[in-house]
Amino acid sequence: MIHALLVSLLAAASALRPRTVIVTGATGKTGQAVVQELLKDDQTTIRCFVRNETKAKEVLPEHPRVRIGPVDLEDPENVEQRTLDGDADAVIWCATGLASDGSTLIDQISLPTLAKALPKVSRDAPPTCVMLSSAAVTRPGWSSRKQKKFERSYDIPIVRLNPAGILGKKLNAEKKLSRATPAFCVVRPVGLNDDWPRGRPVFSQGDVAVGRSNREDVAAVLVAALDAPEARGKTFEMATLQGYAPPSSYDDAFGALTYTPSRRATQATYALVQQLLPGVEQDPTRLEMGRKYEEVDSGAVDRARGAAATDREKAVAAGAAEGMKS
Repeated sequence: MIHALLVSLLAAASALRPRTVIVTGATGKTGQAVVQELLKDDQTTIRCFVRNETKAKEVLPEHPRVRIGPVDLEDPENVEQRTLDGDADAVIWCATGLASDGSTLIDQISLPTLAKALPKVSRDAPPTCVMLSSAAVTRPGWSSRKQKKFERSYDIPIVRLNPAGILGKKLNAEKKLSRATPAFCVVRPVGLNDDWPRGRPVFSQGDVAVGRSNREDVAAVLVAALDAPEARGKTFEMATLQGYAPPSSYDDAFGALTYTPSRRATQATYALVQQLLPGVEQDPTRLEMGRKYEEVDSGAVDRARGAAATDREKAVAAGAAEGMKS
């Protein structure tokens, strides 16, 4: 009881005091949504770490609490210096992309450095570093037994084709972050879709989630985690459930998460999330890369489970990998 009260008081105090939050990847679609979400709190100043200042000034709001500055996310020393050059209480990491070597994600290079440069906080404080990652990051490394057990989470386009090996690289960045600071939180949304409406963010664990996420919902969850002591040290997936309003608070949802989900919990989660898929067919193994659930429903797409990637899918994956280059 006393611990719960302390956590509640810390969260309330954190939400009320002035703070400065760094946002990386602020010019991306999700990064822009995060900036807009942070601006709803008049106690928050936002430092946008960007590569292209010209683009940033075009897409980010002109606001006295939004500060834009160039940072080289391939240079950890530059990241550390830029972090220490100004106020910085927390960071929301939305950046991604391949470094100039063509094989390493910028997340792997500078996220741990940035996390270490932030002020140290008490064990009961909310996370100071919230990372936008991706669902499915663990799945390329699943055993054959696990692949079969959770086939409808494994035999899906992003896992089958895994452009530029991004899933394993994201997982590596997550691990580096957790070693850099205990005050972290990792949010892994399922497929981000610009046409999917806002709804109820649904959290799950075990990396078996499939479906769709709305970017504004993802941004709301990333920002909410900064004020939630119960989100500290936790990694979870999220999807947007259409037709339900967002909750007034995510505290209960964060509190229900564990640090390491059990096998039994993961099995139950798998059975549940399959029921939350868009469409009526509800079989993600029938999807092809770049296609939609609605196309499976209409019969326009009907991949056979276990089928090899088509030339069209390979081309889509190659284009995605090319788009990750700096």
